[in-house]
Amino acid sequence: MDGHSVRELVVGDDGEPVLTTGDILDAATGTVTRTYPWAPGKPSAITCYLTDAEWLLEDLGRAHDVFSLPPDKAAYRVRSDGQVLDRLDLMVDFIPVVHIPNSIPDVGERWGKSTLATVLQLLDELAATDTDSASASATTGTPIIALAGARLPMDRTTGQPLPVRVEAGSVWQLSDNGRMDTLDTSAQLAELRDRVDHLMDRLASNTRLTTAGIGSLDPAKVPSGYALQLALSPLDSLVGAMRLARNHKYQLLLRLVQRLHQAGRVWPAGESLPARLVWGAHTPTDRTTVLNDVTTGFEAGVFSLETAVRMLQEAGYPIDDVAEEIERIQKRAFDQAARLADATGDNVVVREYLGLPAADPVPKVPLIKPDTTGTWGNSSSDG
Repeated sequence: MDGHSVRELVVGDDGEPVLTTGDILDAATGTVTRTYPWAPGKPSAITCYLTDAEWLLEDLGRAHDVFSLPPDKAAYRVRSDGQVLDRLDLMVDFIPVVHIPNSIPDVGERWGKSTLATVLQLLDELAATDTDSASASATTGTPIIALAGARLPMDRTTGQPLPVRVEAGSVWQLSDNGRMDTLDTSAQLAELRDRVDHLMDRLASNTRLTTAGIGSLDPAKVPSGYALQLALSPLDSLVGAMRLARNHKYQLLLRLVQRLHQAGRVWPAGESLPARLVWGAHTPTDRTTVLNDVTTGFEAGVFSLETAVRMLQEAGYPIDDVAEEIERIQKRAFDQAARLADATGDNVVVREYLGLPAADPVPKVPLIKPDTTGTWGNSSSDG
């Protein structure tokens, strides 16, 4: 590549462009077109090549940049099936890379901002405070002791007192004016622990994760579920903004996955289907309350069956597919089927509602009109 959006054709030893199945070469213009599975009837002159190689720094000079690396000095990687990754045609007309931002980018900016970018200083202070707490814990658990007037064992060679270690069961003899003092650092340790709690609260507030979201909230301080929901409202706002920033990117990612499967002949040809991600609840939910609301709303005719099942799925009930769950419910809804039969009088609609196959046609029985003598058919009487 030379840094431009158009790449030269891959040619063989004979100088002719290398064509794959489905490629068409226009002899007049020299353009190669290809019809991709997701765009039937729309030939495209665009494709994407993949090259994965390594260069040694001593093989590169000042004149080389990312667009002018010497191909004769490259060490190309090899795929597990033996394919050399040198100008490999990916059989797609797009670059298979999707950047998913963390937030909605500002004007003139494209990447967004990390949630932790605003609290990096807090994280540094939290790490430093933990280090100080560990040091203070060491001096609190094994305090510094000062002895005065103690009879310490002496080194017979040097005549100096031997070092004294604080151990369980140690006994020291003190003179009449002797004493033992300890350096108490428990107050500093308590202060450091309070500072850790303060930093955690600031971290939860500045990141909008909330103390309930990071798990440091005391459950005994929450009077009700409504109070917990209010405490989690900043987290709801944060998650909503992050999902909004990712919504379009996730749709693009799912479209990319579809087209890669089509390019690999795993999925059939056809236009890409619209797809999106459906998120579940990220905070604790009262499933019993949701179930009661859904039941009451559906029985009152306020919620449709589709909405009711979707609400149960979002509340965390084990429902994998909404359509399949509705189909299973309707197959057992005999009371609703009876009311449907009374309202429409159409047995075909009722059987479709219950998921039953079409009934066999009822054979027509010919009707025989009576003759003038009052008897049925063409039977004759004797005598």
